[in-house]
Amino acid sequence: MDVKQGSMIHHVGMVLLLIWLLSSFDYCHPLAYFISFIYLYKVHDRYAMRFRRKVHFEERKHANQKRVLSDSESVRWLNHIMESIWPICMEEIVSQKILLPIIPWFLQKYKPWTVKEAVIQTIYLGRSPPMFTEMRVCRQSSGDDHLVLELGMNFRTADDMNGVLAVKLTKRFGFGMWTKMHLTGMHVEGKVLVGVKFLPKWPFLGRLRVCFVEPPYFQMTVKPIFANGFDVTELPGIAGWLDKLLTLAFEETLVEPNMLVVDMEKFVSPETESWFCVDAKEPVAYTLVEIVEALDMKPSEINGTVDPYVKGQLGAYRFKTKTLRKTLSPKWQEEFKIPIITWESLNVLMIQVRDKDHFVDDILGDCSVKINDLRDGQRHELWLPLHNIKSGRLHITIRVTEVDRKVFSIYFF
Repeated sequence: MDVKQGSMIHHVGMVLLLIWLLSSFDYCHPLAYFISFIYLYKVHDRYAMRFRRKVHFEERKHANQKRVLSDSESVRWLNHIMESIWPICMEEIVSQKILLPIIPWFLQKYKPWTVKEAVIQTIYLGRSPPMFTEMRVCRQSSGDDHLVLELGMNFRTADDMNGVLAVKLTKRFGFGMWTKMHLTGMHVEGKVLVGVKFLPKWPFLGRLRVCFVEPPYFQMTVKPIFANGFDVTELPGIAGWLDKLLTLAFEETLVEPNMLVVDMEKFVSPETESWFCVDAKEPVAYTLVEIVEALDMKPSEINGTVDPYVKGQLGAYRFKTKTLRKTLSPKWQEEFKIPIITWESLNVLMIQVRDKDHFVDDILGDCSVKINDLRDGQRHELWLPLHNIKSGRLHITIRVTEVDRKVFSIYFF
């Protein structure tokens, strides 16, 4: 049986057991059935969201695999090296020397309002090392990097991963109490960009700059401190802010062009000093996108209507409109302000029109816009034909506004 199916059955069994106990003592009220129904609906919605996110990532990964990289090399030799040195020293270096100092910075910056303090007490990444699927050398390096590598990484921890996260709740929410959570699993998959600057003397590596090329797939298993508890990330409420926290932390700090910068001289130094920082780029412009309406859409349901909504992505920024019920001519009229970090990238706005469903949302069509071609500051009215479907058009407006760099100079300096 699949792990997710088993966990879903556990939720159903727990609800049925509670109702049976209440019925045994003649305490079962119709309100209990209603609350149980709402709880199971929320759990089901959570599983459906996870499944959709996994399907979306697999689609994106399959599309990337179709791209032929003439300079891509076999990395089996690198995986053999990782398998050999991971249990000897590499796991301790990654968990104790790298992650243990970095994680508190992220926890402090992105903790929710319900948490006053969060501390990683212990962390062990398990016996399984990260696996690399591809590696290539980028011909054009950015900045003063001597070497830039693009690595395909898949890190799925084994069942012996062990981490303890202690959280102190705020007095208003949890009376200032401490609670502990058990990190028992983690899955990170994506493309990593590594920039290297060399030195003519020890430690020969002067600086590393690390980031993801695009938002990675990330999944974490968090349980109460006792090992046989439920996965906390499956519970409604907790799942929402935890997913949002992880998404925000990744996309605002570790997705290109934002980078984690490691000073290798300070890292190997016996002196206790900060050896890392996050290079977060300020926007050079903003794109104001209005999703107006769609016409000539093809129904995907038997009743001849759809429940459409629009999803979009530009770099690390993603947006989603509200869902309209049972219409083939939806009018959203929603605006989104999207930051442009650099004009050196392609800056392609990817848009999908989807039909909301209980399990997997159907794709009603997709289209794209090259933002770099619309930098004149004017408001552009666009009717975009939807691809991968027989019919359908999407009406949007786009206006690009350049940021006055003098404002930023005065503000920061």
